[in-house]
Amino acid sequence: MLVLFLLPACAGHQANSSAAQEEWLRLNREFITLYSGASYEQALATARKEVDLAQGFMPRDNAELATSLNNLGVTYAALGRYEEARNPLERALAMREQVLGRSHAEVATTLGNLGELYVNLNQPSEAEDAFIRALEIREAKFGSEDAELADTLSNLGELYLRRGLLEQGEPLLRRALSIREKQLGSGHPQVARTLDSLAGVEQARKRFSQARTLLERSLTIKVEALGPNHPWLITTLSSLVEVLMAQGMVADAEPLARRAVAIGERAYGPGSVRMAHPLTALGNLMRAQSRLDEARELYGRVLLLQEQALPADHIDVAISLGNLASVHYAQGRFAEAKPLYESALAISEANLSRDHGDVAQLLHNLGVVERKLGNLDQAKSAFMRALAIRERLFGMSAPIVADTLEALAMTVKDAGDEGASSMYRQRAEAIRAQAR
Repeated sequence: MLVLFLLPACAGHQANSSAAQEEWLRLNREFITLYSGASYEQALATARKEVDLAQGFMPRDNAELATSLNNLGVTYAALGRYEEARNPLERALAMREQVLGRSHAEVATTLGNLGELYVNLNQPSEAEDAFIRALEIREAKFGSEDAELADTLSNLGELYLRRGLLEQGEPLLRRALSIREKQLGSGHPQVARTLDSLAGVEQARKRFSQARTLLERSLTIKVEALGPNHPWLITTLSSLVEVLMAQGMVADAEPLARRAVAIGERAYGPGSVRMAHPLTALGNLMRAQSRLDEARELYGRVLLLQEQALPADHIDVAISLGNLASVHYAQGRFAEAKPLYESALAISEANLSRDHGDVAQLLHNLGVVERKLGNLDQAKSAFMRALAIRERLFGMSAPIVADTLEALAMTVKDAGDEGASSMYRQRAEAIRAQAR
């Protein structure tokens, strides 16, 4: 979901030949044009030329080399080559701190870029530290209404949203939106990015009508500002697909899903991990239409891309494992679904804590599979854990609690405990009656 931002070039003061300096400036301007236009492969080649040239400047650690390394890092990240992005961005940060000082604005920009990279590398604590430090630098230097401060507020808000911390994330995102609308204008692509994130908050709260309104506004802004085929549209289109599906508008969602995939393949290539988001949205759509073979193929493709590019314990891998397991389940392949759910659960518990709502959902799903396989003790254990989490998170009378109570009632009935089954079923029925 997160997009790495381009840094402005920082002017150097080294005693190097004017011809070399002019060539470096030309390359940097070319890089900015290519990167801004989403021509990432060409931008990568130009960034490498910048690095090669700046490495010959004196002193060896210089502002131009720091900018060139940053440009190289953000381009690797834009292409989904996250491990390759780490070294140049970390070198750029160390060099900028040395050459410009630890409180320089461009240090904050590189911290922001590194924070977004750490999100993609599944290092949320490191990401949070980088974003908070960038926020402190920018607020001290430029005040509370600076446009670049909004970048950091947005980054941090998106991180909290990704971790399910809506109450912490939403105020940061709303503050970022206010600054961006004031400083950049209501039609700026960065305003659209913040609208996407706020739509994510509404989606998480299942307020799909509000989410759709935000996403449609974002899409209009992006098309007008960037054109109909810019990769920044992918996030908005994919999220809009999910919202339309939640509203039962499956037929309206499919053209948007296929458009997002086509844009991604043009921008990144079919083998980039950046394709995971639009392919997952399309897979979800196929699953909703019971086109299960197509869904299984798409989820399998996403998982392969992620396993090649991301750490094995990345939360996105867990999501894809769970998606693939759901298709196996729907096709009656319970033995194939079980290890996928178990792997997804282990990754999610490590990343999200054992009391997260997504952990409860995986436990519930695993319980259903165990029951289908006749493993009633394991099924009961999974349902009991899911029930305890859901009661804590959503309250004793939430419909999602009734889902697990009903599954638990069937499981203990299969095990011969009619009394317990009746108790769980009656609780579920009371919740359903209250909700009507």
